[in-house]
Amino acid sequence: MLGSVFRIAGPVDLEALYRFEMLCFKDHPFRRDHIAWILGNDRALTLVEDADEALTAVMMLLFEGRTCRVLSVGVVPDARRRGIATRLMQIAEAFSRKRGCATIRLEVSTENLAAIELYRRLGYRTDGVLYGYYSWGEDAYSMEKPVPHALSEAAPEPSAISPYESININR
Repeated sequence: MLGSVFRIAGPVDLEALYRFEMLCFKDHPFRRDHIAWILGNDRALTLVEDADEALTAVMMLLFEGRTCRVLSVGVVPDARRRGIATRLMQIAEAFSRKRGCATIRLEVSTENLAAIELYRRLGYRTDGVLYGYYSWGEDAYSMEKPVPHALSEAAPEPSAISPYESININR
């Protein structure tokens, strides 16, 4: 896999993020106002990867006390199965560690077998089923992972970066 460069998204990215949602989550994308809420929330962080004037990968996080909640992880169809989502999750761990979080939590559709396998491979464990979790009635697994305290070579430790500053995750 070639290295990737991610940056922190800001309000200027709203329309590109909405287009990304429509492409990656056709049937159930986040609404534009929900994306705007995430971008404007001081406890949230959205990372994006740009390529050819379009977003190729996005991760949205929300920090709630000592818990990091993964709101969304997406990679455009043409770039999937290249380790990008794995690297995003490693970056989530690094940011969580820096912010003093003890746990990373997420919800994933019980139908999304590829994502479930990814999360399990990364050490996430299912701690419950959320029946009818999604607005369209689909069930979700609640999954969590303790944040490793020791720094890993696999994920860069984030510095105090500002919006639009790049995060180079080349190996």
